[in-house]
Amino acid sequence: MRRIIWIPLLLVAWLAACAQQPARTSSSHHASRTIDYGKYVQGTVPWFNFTSLYSWDSNQLGYVVVWTSPVRAYRLQLVGPCLGLQTGGGMIGLTSHDGMVSSNRDAVLAGGDRCRIMRIERLDARAIRAARSGRKPSPEKQDGP
Repeated sequence: MRRIIWIPLLLVAWLAACAQQPARTSSSHHASRTIDYGKYVQGTVPWFNFTSLYSWDSNQLGYVVVWTSPVRAYRLQLVGPCLGLQTGGGMIGLTSHDGMVSSNRDAVLAGGDRCRIMRIERLDARAIRAARSGRKPSPEKQDGP
């Protein structure tokens, strides 16, 4: 009788182990590998307002693209390659002063490395999102640095 009770429990445990989904990789992460962010630069800015990091990507050594919202993105040129971006486990941080990230003052923190920001370029975030989804960008204008 005891053996009959254990069989359903083992079967449930075995099915639960098989039902675990593999770790997913972001589809936008794969799409970003084909995006040349340099084509979407709208201009160089000395700083940008920063309260939180929405997303980030690094598909070129010495550069990191940060999204501060779904509609605002910046490409940061770093002083040399930042090896922590490849080994940081998917997490980065930004230093800021009084809610602003500035070039030649602040840094990207990744995998224990502190990579100084040399230049900040504002990106056309709407056009990037449109390119990822395969549609034309909307004519809305971004304001502010």
